[in-house]
Amino acid sequence: MAEEKTTRRRRSKASLPLGPGMHPGRIEMVMAASADGAERVYRVRLASGRHVTARLDGAVTPDFAEECLRGGRTVVLVDGPDGARIAGALQVASAIEKDPRGTLALEARHVRVRADQSIVLEVPGGSLAFEPGGALRFEGDKLVIDMAALVRIFAARVELP
Repeated sequence: MAEEKTTRRRRSKASLPLGPGMHPGRIEMVMAASADGAERVYRVRLASGRHVTARLDGAVTPDFAEECLRGGRTVVLVDGPDGARIAGALQVASAIEKDPRGTLALEARHVRVRADQSIVLEVPGGSLAFEPGGALRFEGDKLVIDMAALVRIFAARVELP
């Protein structure tokens, strides 16, 4: 009987409205998901230590919520018509941005870029395109290859104008 009261008390605390404003918390687990994975219910620990169940607000994607769960990122909750809603996350690190000279630098041990169709790098006077079917296209007025070691070209046929 005492166990039943504790369970009822926990359930009622989890379903209480959060109150006005935004509330920080951390997603601890996915409690339930629909068969198609579109609707998920999360258990979130608020900064006060209280646990609440929350659904995603319309603008928040399930992938983003999973990223917040894995990274322990602080999310922001608000009251919704059917209980707590995860409305977004707090940014705690700098976003990628240009320096004062206009340089955008990405530094990492490995960088991978994927695209379904193509990737194009462009500058005035030239471009590098990775196209479907494995084609790699350099376009520009000049091609400079400056290597400190051997350059090998493996091709079934090489055409020079």
